[in-house]
Amino acid sequence: MIQVMALLPASGPYTRGQRILITVPVLMASLLHAINMSTAYVALPNIQGNLSATADQVGWVITAFVVASAVGTVLTGWLSQQVGRRAVFLGSIAGFTVTSLLCATAVDLQQLVLFRVLQGFVSAPLLPVSQSIMLDTYPREKHGFAMSIWSMGMILGPVIGPTVGAIVTEFYGWRYLFLINIPLGIAAFLAILPTLPKAPNKPTGLDWIGVTTLIIAVSAFQLMLDRGERQDWFESTEIIISAFVAALSFYIFIVHSLTASRPYINLAIFQDRNYVVGVCLIFVFGVAVFSSLFILPLFLQNIQGYSVISAGWVVSARGVGTMIAMLCGGFLADRFQARHLLIAGLLCCAFSNWWMTGWSADVGLDEIIWVTLVNGFGMGVMWVTLSTATFSTLAPELRVEGASLFSLVRAIGASVGTSIVIMILVRSAQVNYSELRDRISFANEALQNFSNGGLWNLETAGGVAALSKLVSKEALMIGFLNDFVFLVAIAAVGIPLVFLLRRS
Repeated sequence: MIQVMALLPASGPYTRGQRILITVPVLMASLLHAINMSTAYVALPNIQGNLSATADQVGWVITAFVVASAVGTVLTGWLSQQVGRRAVFLGSIAGFTVTSLLCATAVDLQQLVLFRVLQGFVSAPLLPVSQSIMLDTYPREKHGFAMSIWSMGMILGPVIGPTVGAIVTEFYGWRYLFLINIPLGIAAFLAILPTLPKAPNKPTGLDWIGVTTLIIAVSAFQLMLDRGERQDWFESTEIIISAFVAALSFYIFIVHSLTASRPYINLAIFQDRNYVVGVCLIFVFGVAVFSSLFILPLFLQNIQGYSVISAGWVVSARGVGTMIAMLCGGFLADRFQARHLLIAGLLCCAFSNWWMTGWSADVGLDEIIWVTLVNGFGMGVMWVTLSTATFSTLAPELRVEGASLFSLVRAIGASVGTSIVIMILVRSAQVNYSELRDRISFANEALQNFSNGGLWNLETAGGVAALSKLVSKEALMIGFLNDFVFLVAIAAVGIPLVFLLRRS
């Protein structure tokens, strides 16, 4: 059976055995992207220390990958038309494997960020192409099941990634996080080579004006977000130029798309209301999910003092909650409308982040775990339902292009969210450190009455150092709380959009 799989038509129909032969390798390949992202989040504090980077600098290890993924996603649909979906998918796996080796051998932060850019760009087609393959492999009445299976593969990354990443980082070092991708990539490539059917390709010209302006707009906007805090935002000429370039490029892209005979994005996609609403919601999802994935390991290690392994186990609790939502996906989808499930998912995310706003530096482990479980459950319910509802009414010939745009907006949401939480964390920590420090003096009776057994004695160098460390920790804690408030607001913004969905 395997020998003839590659000769079958891309859209089927397939037998149950043929679907399995296609599904398993495709999920293996798409899992590479998810695992790589989650392991990198856990290792950020170690990378920061090893490469002597600040908190906002090490954030580029994540945002560079995400932005490059967004840029690569822009070209996924066109490349699939030019050389075929199968060739793009195999090339993406091979590129991901090679760039993983480059990341593992980086000697400084600049090299690591550069190689992460390459890795994000070449691996960008993994998610949209795998999603398109799953939609073509299963008939329309089984698309809900197909998206649940595909989403399950996506969620295995956040489930096992933090734990695997923590163990590897603790005992071998962060470089091995990239080295373990090499055998996984080779295995995925060899499994897909004989089983993935070749989809028909129709070579077409590329709308270079649309693609170029979109890439410039996304890159300039991300540069503005990442450099804004360090450059004091619009007090800096650099930030003003970045904002102007982003706005102008996006304006040209919109005008060109509306007036060109064959724009990069087929405007017929936007005639489907469910798809348009789904794209808006996936932006909210990208901001909420990847922002929380970024700040939770930092909170656990910098505030709670957890080891990297312990932080990895705790972060995995979110993946467990998401896995529970996946397992319940079919049961819930049969009994509730998509709108109700999406609202439930957003409410779970909003509630869990709202609960986190009441945390202190001494919050207990059991509370962190159950709140993280609720957060993960909400994300899982939202992801499966959104992936199904968005494409439920979209024409089959628009799926690859639709999946590419869907992944692009998710990537932009992830990069924007990560940049914003870094900005909030850094600025809040600086501002609150200054305010707390100004309240410390010999005239402060509360400080004199509660000096922690003389440990915070302002007349000794040791006392001043201990008090300074405490103030820094509390200022950073306030920064994390402000990030949690931001995540509550993001989840709340998505709720009104759900009511615009049509029943499929």
